[in-house]
Formats: sequence, structure tokens, C-alpha cells
Amino acid sequence: MSKKTNRARRRYTTPRLSATQRVQPSADNPQPGPAPTARPTVAAVRDLREEYRYVASDLKRVAIIAAVMLLVMGVLAILLL
Repeated sequence: MSKKTNRARRRYTTPRLSATQRVQPSADNPQPGPAPTARPTVAAVRDLREEYRYVASDLKRVAIIAAVMLLVMGVLAILLL
């Protein structure tokens, strides 16, 4: 049996909010949005392609293995029923 505590339980209390969380957005008080991000340069994209060139071959290999396993399970299900 669990031990009873003397603390009073708080039910249906309002959450504690910071000053910035209490501000309601309105037309005269707009919230700042995320800063616009710069597009990656062509060199950065080429860098990523060179760095992750193995990913496509790995995905193909995983897809082939998954298809073979699914085929084997289907054949086994037909043979064992």
C-alpha cells in the first residue's frame, strides 16, 4: 500500500507561464517569425553528394533484402498452410 502524503493535491490549476508566454499575438503586437534561411550554395550541395554517395546504394540493398525476405515468408506461409 502506498504511503499517504500530507500535501494537498492541486487540481485544475492554471499553468505557470513566463512573461513571454503570457503575451497574446495581435495585429499591433506581431510575434517575430523564424529568420529566413539562406539557400545552400552549389558547392555545399556537391559536398553533401560526395559525402553521402553510398546512401543510395545502401537503400537499394536494403530494399532488395526486404523484398527477398517478404517473398520467402510468403512462400513459407503457402507451403506450411
